[in-house]
Amino acid sequence: MSEAARIDGKAFAADLRARIGAAAANFAVAAGRRPGLAVVLVGDDAASQVYVGAKARACEEAGIAS
Repeated sequence: MSEAARIDGKAFAADLRARIGAAAANFAVAAGRRPGLAVVLVGDDAASQVYVGAKARACEEAGIAS
């Protein structure tokens, strides 16, 4: 039996955001506009608002319009 590999989630996420940012920049050059994420929030659930805020911050970090 092989040993389980330990994954650094924060480092993986940072690397993924960087790669997505590079892809978003390439898209912006090719398409003439930034890629974007639209969110429809229904209701006043506080947890949903926190989730949507986190997605907006992640988009900005990756160069994606939100």
